[in-house]
Amino acid sequence: MSELKKEIIRKSIHFIGLAYVPAYVYLGKEILIIGITAILTFSAVFEIFRLRYGILSFVVREYEKEKIGAYIYFGLATLIVTAVFPMEACFAAILVSIVGDGIGGIVKRLEFQHSGALATMIMVILPFALSLIFINPVPALSACIAGALVEKVERVGRYYIQDNLSVPLVAAAVYHSVNYILP
Repeated sequence: MSELKKEIIRKSIHFIGLAYVPAYVYLGKEILIIGITAILTFSAVFEIFRLRYGILSFVVREYEKEKIGAYIYFGLATLIVTAVFPMEACFAAILVSIVGDGIGGIVKRLEFQHSGALATMIMVILPFALSLIFINPVPALSACIAGALVEKVERVGRYYIQDNLSVPLVAAAVYHSVNYILP
């Protein structure tokens, strides 16, 4: 299977997370936290079986075959963001992570000269455009830029930075901080 095809399959799973926004609006924060906790618990059990027996190992990248899958980090980040931040910051984090990183990741796998730069621009522009429907534009743009910048950081010293954890946390924190500072 080609790298692009694998990435599209991985990201299609990623895009299921867009159900977060209507779930938050219609079910509320408390029910959403319970739902995320349940999904994260199921995912952790699945992850144990995947690591032990190689079940559905195509859902992870090659470097994750022997490590915890990115979806566990994303689920943990989503749980933290939902518990700690107000709704608008959560929406910013989810849009940057799912839409920006999702489509940006697919574009990055396309083989042309500036696919990485285009992926970064998409990670800022697309979630920002979608966020205009829901949230304050200035903090949203700040969150999108911060998320795209953090996604570029792969290592700090000898430690690998898991962008599925760092991007949503930073995007939510930046959105909330900028929104707090603005009148």
